Amino acid sequence: MTAELIRQWLEALVIGIHRMQAAGEIAAAVDAERAAAALIAGIQGGVIIFLSTGRITHLEAALDVGIEGLRASTRLF
Repeated sequence: MTAELIRQWLEALVIGIHRMQAAGEIAAAVDAERAAAALIAGIQGGVIIFLSTGRITHLEAALDVGIEGLRASTRLF
């Protein structure tokens, strides 16, 4: 069940990244599946740390860095 939900989430993120690539918001050279997997891993890790510590800073950092990496890709490629 969890694996299926993560697969669905990954698929939705990949579709979103491809749409943003088509719109020129993310570089075409970005590997959409790898970027989506990194975002999911960052979110999951951030949530685990939040549940353990009550602090959301790690989740915020993972999202900020992941999203900024996608935005910056247009400047790198």
